[in-house]
Amino acid sequence: MTDQTAVYVAVDGSAEVRLFEIGESYELLRSAVEGMIECVHLGSIGVDMWLNEEGKVYDLPENLFATYLFAREFGFLDSVRGNVIFTSTDHDTGETIGLTQEQFDALEVALAQLMTAV
Repeated sequence: MTDQTAVYVAVDGSAEVRLFEIGESYELLRSAVEGMIECVHLGSIGVDMWLNEEGKVYDLPENLFATYLFAREFGFLDSVRGNVIFTSTDHDTGETIGLTQEQFDALEVALAQLMTAV
C-alpha cells in the first residue's frame, strides 16, 4: 500500500504534509486535531477539513486559514477553532484517502489568497 498525503495546518498558521496509510487514518486525524474529530466537506475544492468538534467548547485558538476556507465555502463566518487536517474521500468506499495534486494546489492557492487579504 502506498502512503497517502494529508495537509496539517496548526493554529499558528504553520503547515506540513503528513503521510498515512488507507485504513489507518483515524489516529492521524484524532492526533492532528487533538480531540474528537468532525469532518467538514469543502466541495468547491473537493477536500475534507477535519477539525476538533469541541474546539469552541474548549475555547481553542482560532485557525484563520480554516475559518477563511469555511466562510468562502458556505458564505457565512463561523470561527474554526484548533488545528485542522485536510484529506480526501474515496466516494465509492467511503475511505479517507490522500489529497490529489490538484487538491493540494487548491489549498496552496487558498492560502495565498488569504495572505493577500490579510
